[in-house]
Amino acid sequence: MRGERRHQVRLDDATEVLVASGLVDTDYVAAQLGTTFATVQEAARAAVAAGDVSPHPLFEAQWIGRRRSWQRLGQHPVLWYVSERRRRNRISPHPLVDPRIIFAAYPEARHHPYGALSYWLSVSGGGTPLPTRILPRKVSWATYRAAAIAAAADWRAEVVLERPELVGPTPALPDRLTTSPAVTVVMSAQDAGPLVHQTVASLQAQTLTDWHLVAVDRGSLDDTAAVLQGVAAFDDRVTVVREGRCGHAQALNVALEHSTAEHVAFLPLGREWLPEMLEELLAHAHHSGSSAVLAGVGAVGRSRLELVGGRPVDLATALLRRAAIKDVGGFDETLGASVERDLLLRLTRDQEPLPVDVPVLRRPDPVPHGFGDDWRSAVLERQLVDWDAAAARKTSEDLVSHVLPVGPEPRRTVEWLSSVPRDGSELILVGVRLRRAHHVLAASVAAVIAGARFVSVPATVSMSAALNAGIAQAAGSTVLLVRPEAMPPRQPIAERLAEVVRQPDVATAQPLVVDLDGVVLSAGARFSRGNPHPELFLAGLPTSDAVRIGQSTVAAPAAPLVALRTDTAVALRGVSPRFHSVLAETDLGLRAERAGLGRSVVVPDTVITSRTPYAGDEELIGAMGSLRASVESLPDGVPGAHDDRAPDLLLRAGLEVTDQRNRRVSADPEDRTAPSVLVPELVVRPVDGIRESPPRLRWAVDIAAPAAQRGDRWGDTYFARSLADALERRGQHVAIDRRDARERDSRDFDDVLLVLRGLDRVTPRPGLVNVEWIISHPDMIAPEEVAGFDLVYAASTTWSARMTREWGSPIQPLLQCTDTRWFHPDRAEPDTGPALLFVGNSRGVYRYAVRSALAIGADLTLHGNDWTEFVERDQIASGGVANEEVGVLYASAGIVLNDHHLDMRRDSFASNRLFDAAACGARILSDRIDGLEETFSGLVLPFDNEHELARLVQPPYDAFPDNETRRRIATRIIAEHSFDKRAETLIDDAVRLLLARR
Repeated sequence: MRGERRHQVRLDDATEVLVASGLVDTDYVAAQLGTTFATVQEAARAAVAAGDVSPHPLFEAQWIGRRRSWQRLGQHPVLWYVSERRRRNRISPHPLVDPRIIFAAYPEARHHPYGALSYWLSVSGGGTPLPTRILPRKVSWATYRAAAIAAAADWRAEVVLERPELVGPTPALPDRLTTSPAVTVVMSAQDAGPLVHQTVASLQAQTLTDWHLVAVDRGSLDDTAAVLQGVAAFDDRVTVVREGRCGHAQALNVALEHSTAEHVAFLPLGREWLPEMLEELLAHAHHSGSSAVLAGVGAVGRSRLELVGGRPVDLATALLRRAAIKDVGGFDETLGASVERDLLLRLTRDQEPLPVDVPVLRRPDPVPHGFGDDWRSAVLERQLVDWDAAAARKTSEDLVSHVLPVGPEPRRTVEWLSSVPRDGSELILVGVRLRRAHHVLAASVAAVIAGARFVSVPATVSMSAALNAGIAQAAGSTVLLVRPEAMPPRQPIAERLAEVVRQPDVATAQPLVVDLDGVVLSAGARFSRGNPHPELFLAGLPTSDAVRIGQSTVAAPAAPLVALRTDTAVALRGVSPRFHSVLAETDLGLRAERAGLGRSVVVPDTVITSRTPYAGDEELIGAMGSLRASVESLPDGVPGAHDDRAPDLLLRAGLEVTDQRNRRVSADPEDRTAPSVLVPELVVRPVDGIRESPPRLRWAVDIAAPAAQRGDRWGDTYFARSLADALERRGQHVAIDRRDARERDSRDFDDVLLVLRGLDRVTPRPGLVNVEWIISHPDMIAPEEVAGFDLVYAASTTWSARMTREWGSPIQPLLQCTDTRWFHPDRAEPDTGPALLFVGNSRGVYRYAVRSALAIGADLTLHGNDWTEFVERDQIASGGVANEEVGVLYASAGIVLNDHHLDMRRDSFASNRLFDAAACGARILSDRIDGLEETFSGLVLPFDNEHELARLVQPPYDAFPDNETRRRIATRIIAEHSFDKRAETLIDDAVRLLLARR
């Protein structure tokens, strides 16, 4: 009683705080629970008691983060959120709520007792735009609220599913069964009280009445346990076992300890069986003697091959022999979400499960919109789409349709929704039996974004079936099939891929696929003679090799994003249901070529990043088993093996094929009897470019910038790109490796490792010419680091000479430089732009030049990121300027400001900004370093304090040379300090070292 009283107090406290915060929307809670409330207090209490229910359309606990602090503390998520006074101002409680926008408009919101969202709701009306930047246009609060309530109601209607009746002979039950009860039904329950009655009612309606339900309550914070006890009071076939907060696997094992029947079934809360379910499964089990009888919708794994291949497991449609479960040790409590799959794989190691066709799940009412009257056939994977109707649909040539089955992570869905191009594209999200939070977020956000649609498939079908459902809804003449692991591209690629597949001889096109480190995962599939398993072309190589090869034909696509004409996809009847996910697109490309619809092409100037490897070993083995059957049915054998262009393509990247081998991929490398496949691999080596004239080397340029968008705005990235372009113009093969990619194995194919020394220390690569160019942060350099490189340069003449004397290792001076494509005097007319200009990021400090300029009240134009901590927003002209356009600002400015890190200033490391601005003929004011006059001939003047700065920034700038003189100096800077000039030096020195080694 004492525990129940404490729970009641917690419930009352949470309800009170929830109402006071204003984060309760009665209609929204009612839509989720399928009821109505007379007061906001009733709605708040129901939301707290129900567990996984959101109290407000703009609050979603699942969005806040992976670390569920409120669960550890035993709090309701809203109560935790409003009590986190310091952290909550940095937490976004919903994808469409950005606290920074609220604080910018209402600074007083920082001090609201319940946080930014509560304050915003208190001062906003229905017409107020949502405080978000991710939507392509402004959306009012009332518009989104209506969409969220509708999405919640739809989710409620689709909580329970129907399994269509399948035709198949079912044996009769024996007259006498071995045990009574005949079946123990196991249920693991936590915080799902509203689902109890409906779920148990479907069990009580079974034609087989000799069952025993063991329901384990996992420490529910709502009334789940009480509702179960109420059911048990009126039905002695129900036993309730109360446990603390524990894992799903532990709860199932506890339930199994209370079972006495020969067979065990599993009924999760929220599922409803059709009346014949248990009787027919039990008849099959007794007739066959099988330890595992598996039914379910077509996408559910019902054979060991399908299970190993990655098809989902659904124990709600299974009947298992209790003794067999005991023999394999029950559920593995050390695992997470894969416990059911793991048990079935162990249970069927020596005996194939019995796949059966029986009616399983109840039909939802009403039928979900979009599937017509033929609902029973629509849920089945192979009958999910009316392909004849899809073929008759009219599509638009001006539109590209993205079809994306929604994955398990809401943030990934929102990323795609916020990245939909404004014109010419649509995004079709296909949800397959989603959790409440994900379903409502996806459906509601899609509803308020033009060009986005949400299609719900309320059945457990595979990703292939979900893709097919989306293809049938596509309005564009080109369709992009996207798997959830594909991240939205950093640059638009849809129109480029659409342009390729519009070519008459092209059926499918894929972008270059890279991993999170920026290394190639796949440039398509290639096949070797006699092996039906594909190799991922160019896997492990830098992206520069793929770009150098260019657009090319491959045997088939192998990517989490593939483009094809919509009519091609319809003609092929979509993606084959034999494939759960990976290699489905490969099979699609093979079938397209076999049907004479065109070839497959990889387009390396379009790039996507995959969050995961292409496939896990078990998933790949299962998928290759399905693909093998498809390949071996081809009249000409293995596709592309007779005309394998891979060796010729690799030569374009400076690599030659020397041999071919097979790599064994095994589900269990320790067990030689475990399922495995042999995957072909080309053995390559770099072409000996040193003997060419002029010499052609492979360079790996290593920089400290992180991968993907995080590192795009780093100065190191711009510097490396300009240097790589200069080296490429001189016939070199160059890959830029950001810090995440520096361990790639394919570095062994390179000739030179060039480290642009920034924040990270890099270990030299044995066998390569190792070169370090110290362009910043000299304080971080140690003598032993320098001694490990074959060549060392530094962007300071004085520091190079001093360290050479002190450390005994030669360090050559090599100053920074400028990209003359973007920086030269003709970019703009002098004195037509900002009077005083600074272009650069804050780097987390209030930089000397900016602080000094604002202190004297100068008219400063500031471009860059991360300045809001130090200056007012209205003092920031922009968050940054494209590197190609910075030269226009420099050439037109009255004065350009510059400063250095303290160690760079002390050791006279002239910054890259000085060379860029000087190449434009700009007047430059900088903190003092040695060598300014010698290098820049009066274009750069130092200032030591604010008084000097105030004097020098005043027109007519008499301290600087006139326009004509500045132009002449800029011409000399371009001739002596360009990236092309530095590339000549680097190539000459590297070639000299390589020749000396030989």
